[in-house]
Amino acid sequence: MSIAKPARGVDCHAHIFSMDAPAVANARYRPSYAATLEQWMSHWPAAGITHGVLVQPSFFGTDNRELLAALARAPDRLRGVAVVDPEIAERQLLAMDSAGIRAVRLNLQSVTDYGTFSREPWPLLFARMAALGWHVEAFVEAGRAVELAAALAGTTVELVFDHFANPAPGLAADATFNALSALSRERHVWVKLSAPYRLEGHDAALLAREWIHVLGADRVVWGSDWPWTRHEAGQDYTMLRNELERWVGAERARAILWDNPARLYRFD
Repeated sequence: MSIAKPARGVDCHAHIFSMDAPAVANARYRPSYAATLEQWMSHWPAAGITHGVLVQPSFFGTDNRELLAALARAPDRLRGVAVVDPEIAERQLLAMDSAGIRAVRLNLQSVTDYGTFSREPWPLLFARMAALGWHVEAFVEAGRAVELAAALAGTTVELVFDHFANPAPGLAADATFNALSALSRERHVWVKLSAPYRLEGHDAALLAREWIHVLGADRVVWGSDWPWTRHEAGQDYTMLRNELERWVGAERARAILWDNPARLYRFD
């Protein structure tokens, strides 16, 4: 199916990495290949993408050097999501903001206690982030968005949930929608329509429409999850991008691809 390309579009979730930089000691996985900025951006024209958001790979931990180097190469077209120590110095946060960082990622796969983020030093970091206009970007285990929402209930920082907020099947999915709906009455809550192949027993189109119903069409963005680590086989960038129109329709897709992420990541 041929899709009319928008004039501008943002891929809000991708990763780049070399094969040279060392992984953190407790990394669950490290790809055996490099994923470069040039390779990612080469997919953009056919998909109508003009801007992008790079997310720090989990296996690099708080070493954001490759991410920051990439942002410096195209500062008008790129933004970043970093991983930081909660006690990071203020001058480092300010330098990251100037470099195009707009969020801190919490990759919560295999994290037992989400309540950790309700205890210092995390709440202080979240307050500092909110003052900068940053958000928390979270990749939760299936069905556990409810737990993170509870842990961050006393904060004001905006929240962005990766990969459809990863609801579990059945009743746990309802709990996820209810928790994020309640949280959205206190602050801005967003969901990324990304990585449908990572969902557990859900139909991506139904989830996309449900999140628009729960949070509003202006609180949803799209991401490719390129280069699809551990799910590389069978993925096609343009086909993934074109799925968005099938999920939400052409008019909403245009807003999701540009209007919404331009506000969230402060693109001009």
